Amino acid sequence: MSEIRQFEELGFHAWPALQVTHFGDWAVQLTPYYPSKRGNSVNLLNPTDDADLAQRAEACEALFTAQGKQPVFRLTPLAPPALADYLVKRGYTATGASSVMACDLRDNAALKTPQPRLPLRLVQFRDGQEIGYSRISGAFHDRPEPLVEGLAEVLRSIKPQKYVIAGFAGAEPAATLLCVSENGYTGLLDLCIGEAFRRRGFAKALVLNEMAQALSRGDHFFWLQVESANAAARALYQGLGFTTVYDYIYYCR
Repeated sequence: MSEIRQFEELGFHAWPALQVTHFGDWAVQLTPYYPSKRGNSVNLLNPTDDADLAQRAEACEALFTAQGKQPVFRLTPLAPPALADYLVKRGYTATGASSVMACDLRDNAALKTPQPRLPLRLVQFRDGQEIGYSRISGAFHDRPEPLVEGLAEVLRSIKPQKYVIAGFAGAEPAATLLCVSENGYTGLLDLCIGEAFRRRGFAKALVLNEMAQALSRGDHFFWLQVESANAAARALYQGLGFTTVYDYIYYCR
């Protein structure tokens, strides 16, 4: 369980919420300006912390309701076993099953295989330039302006070393990705390939490039989160040496 707790902490730091409220080992994360489940969910960090379960669940729900949000619980192996059944009885539905996957960069076969030249020109957005990345990402996802600003605010709030990157094919934005480095671990978040540039191997090339960059700066482990239903992405990551560390799922209503 200590390994799972470590990856959970890395994830919280890599994609921080604006507001965090604790009820024991229950962490309620809320981000008013950006609606991702990652930054707007109840996260459980101790499977034995199940005292007053109903009362605490209701207290968590009240924090969401106060901000006009539907409550979301994110259950990992660190969640109290009784919580899932309790949530179902209260009308919650399980959705968004995902995995945290990781690899050891020091003995990674994919990194030892010669790779072709990276097919994209990479541009890194420094501190204070986050809105540039957010606008490209927003165009890929057809986000309205308030969410473009919201993503930029999330990026600004990241405390560990971050690498906010867009890939260009000529002058046209083709990809975005975010990496966060902390304590020898690099996390990959928000990888997206523009629709016109998919099925060209760009995702694999970008991930391999970031793995190599992480190793060169002294990080030994690389991690990411991927939805269970995304078979293509899972196959890509497995082919690059990633294995599943643990699974998690959201409960929403």
